[in-house]
Amino acid sequence: MAAITLFVFKFAQLAFAGVFQDEAYYWMWGQHPSLSYFDHPPLNAWLLGLSSAVFGWNVLALRVPVALSFLADILALYLIARRLAGEGWREHFWVTLLLFLATPMFWLVSGLALPDHLLLAMCLMAIAFLVRFFVDRAEGQRGADRDLYLGALFLGLAGLSKYNAAFLALGVGVYVLASHRSVLREPRLWLAAGLTVVLQAPVIIWNATEGFASWEFILHGRHAGLRYSYDGFLGLAFGIVILISPFLFWPIAKFASGRVAIAGTGFVRITFWISSIAILVVSFSTLVLFHWNLVAYAAMLPFLAFVLRPRWLLAGQVLWGAAFAGLAFVNYAIMPLTDVQGWRDEATGWSYGWAPTAAAVRATRADHAVGFIAAPDYTTASLLGFALQDRDVVSLSPNRDEFDYWFDPKAHAGEDAILFDDAWRPMNSAITAQFKTVTPIATLPVMVFGRQIDTHRIYLATDYTPNG
Repeated sequence: MAAITLFVFKFAQLAFAGVFQDEAYYWMWGQHPSLSYFDHPPLNAWLLGLSSAVFGWNVLALRVPVALSFLADILALYLIARRLAGEGWREHFWVTLLLFLATPMFWLVSGLALPDHLLLAMCLMAIAFLVRFFVDRAEGQRGADRDLYLGALFLGLAGLSKYNAAFLALGVGVYVLASHRSVLREPRLWLAAGLTVVLQAPVIIWNATEGFASWEFILHGRHAGLRYSYDGFLGLAFGIVILISPFLFWPIAKFASGRVAIAGTGFVRITFWISSIAILVVSFSTLVLFHWNLVAYAAMLPFLAFVLRPRWLLAGQVLWGAAFAGLAFVNYAIMPLTDVQGWRDEATGWSYGWAPTAAAVRATRADHAVGFIAAPDYTTASLLGFALQDRDVVSLSPNRDEFDYWFDPKAHAGEDAILFDDAWRPMNSAITAQFKTVTPIATLPVMVFGRQIDTHRIYLATDYTPNG
């Protein structure tokens, strides 16, 4: 009953939660089709573009791909349980499903149109078929070609979702070298590996034609460096406590130490360690976001039910996860629960207030012949663009972002513009200096239940002279 309740509640979250800041950003990617993109590989943007073409420009279209990948997560857990748990597969599946629904990490990434929802689904599907293949081989069978090729297909799609799918590929590769070297003599392994690599062709081609911009950003540009600082590690540790929960620490320790001794599944534990160690090392050089180690969490999830003892840990996890899901839903769909201003919780603040602002911008555009609409940051530009249903709203941030790949400043020289900013991302002199005049038009307090959580501002700017 708890699993079914959380399952239904998940669809309420998908339908009613406000648009998260980066969801709008990736939606804007989808309105500008490309082989790949600056921050991430293209699969999420491709699906959002397809969804918008089918369902229109609305929250339904934004979340349809997320709902489908959520169902794919459940299918993968079902397939793994059927293969590994024998006669007790039903109990194993329902316990695993409950852990999936009641772990805040999985709840978050399976509810937002970020690349991570696809990374999770594709990794779980890859694990499901590769488990079938390697367990068969461990039992003395040949292993089905279908399972090998489907595992490679979903691994390739995981790589098209997010770059850290490479951790799973490394885990599989190390496992083959350590335990299944005989398969190296079989052409089908190389064909499967080739399929995974070929699926990365759009990313490879895009990077080759764009000076390897995305790979440079991922490997170097986004790591500002916290030299001789523990801030990144402390943030990672805090995220694990809240978003995994203390109730799973003991089962995870048993999984990681090899207490799940099922022949043919060693690649999942190797993947867990490779990803976790890599993210731990990175945490000492930059701030680490909670979901960066998602591949490790995906690898462990289908196996925790084997070591989830004592059983009261499951009850504790369900209460923890249900409380988190309920609070998150209220915070992003009904009213802010955090001290938005005091905590600088811009993610919550940006979930509210866009309809009145979009109406005010449309009214301003009706009164003034402007060439474009812009904001000082990719987040606010994307959120305003989504609210306006306008693919051409642009970020004028001096920092590189995806808008730089479809907005040509020189083509708009001499035009007037509507500028937008807010309390979190105010206009700066580097932007206003590119216009002859910048005149305030409207100030719109964002009020929720009588409480001001943000301030939106609209300006009319004239005679755009882009830098350079």
